[in-house]
Amino acid sequence: MFNLYNYLQKINCPSCNSTSYSVLKSSNYVSIKDFRDLLSIYKSSSHSIMIDQLVECNICDFSYLNPRIKSEIILQSYSDNLDEKHVSQDKSRYITFKKSIQKIFTKLNISEITNKTFLDIGSASGIFLKLIKDIGFIESGYEPSHWMVNYGKQKYGVNINQGFINNIDDIKYDYISFWDVLEHVTDLKGTLEKTQKLSKKNTYLIINVPDIDSFISRFMKFKWPFYLNVHLYYFKKKTLESILNKYDFEHILNFPHLQYLQLGYLFERAGKYFSFFLILKKISDFIKISKISVPYNMGQTTFIFKKKND
Repeated sequence: MFNLYNYLQKINCPSCNSTSYSVLKSSNYVSIKDFRDLLSIYKSSSHSIMIDQLVECNICDFSYLNPRIKSEIILQSYSDNLDEKHVSQDKSRYITFKKSIQKIFTKLNISEITNKTFLDIGSASGIFLKLIKDIGFIESGYEPSHWMVNYGKQKYGVNINQGFINNIDDIKYDYISFWDVLEHVTDLKGTLEKTQKLSKKNTYLIINVPDIDSFISRFMKFKWPFYLNVHLYYFKKKTLESILNKYDFEHILNFPHLQYLQLGYLFERAGKYFSFFLILKKISDFIKISKISVPYNMGQTTFIFKKKND
């Protein structure tokens, strides 16, 4: 007989290793009936509403899921992920990434990228790799989903590899990015230790995450659309800066992230929380505006760190 609790694991605080925490939201596993349900909802691009217990560390204020589904199950689901809806938004994501990189370069006064190496972790379909290749970087990306990797190679001709960050050889990169990825990794400490090894002196580290301390998150509370099964950690500037300092990265910049997605796609996702948006989805389909790319921000924040001197 299926017993969900055989598939759960308790963890210490991924930031400070404390075992002391307060419960912010209790778990609700009524939708999981068998092992197949586990694999289907723990996908890297899943939009399933959070059902695990959310806690906050009493020592460092870091928020994370505890207990949570065992790491090997999550990793298997990431590797098996096939998401055609995700790649349907690649044109909009290209616009997003182009504007974000332009903003970063302007704010940091970066102009010379000849022969610079750029490593992207959790590359999905490879559309960000296409952008940085187009503007002149030597691109390299790693993505767990076999399907996504094959798609990126065939569609965009980019250097995308199947695997996780621990599969990368210890060479050093000028830029490293985690676009909507750090909240998904099962081993936060191991991921950041590896990132440290892959970084040169003055490497730029770009981390884009949903910000639990944003106005929209605090306003919407648990209606906030980034409270998801697949988001294992919930960052804010204070906790992210504290964690990255342990790995010799200094915070230098952050700004709200404007994500471009098709209007109909946005309405469909919002409809999981408010049924009114499903009506708007039908209207946008009828008047043929659902394919228009529009910017939005629901608390996503881009943080830029720089590797300190060795």
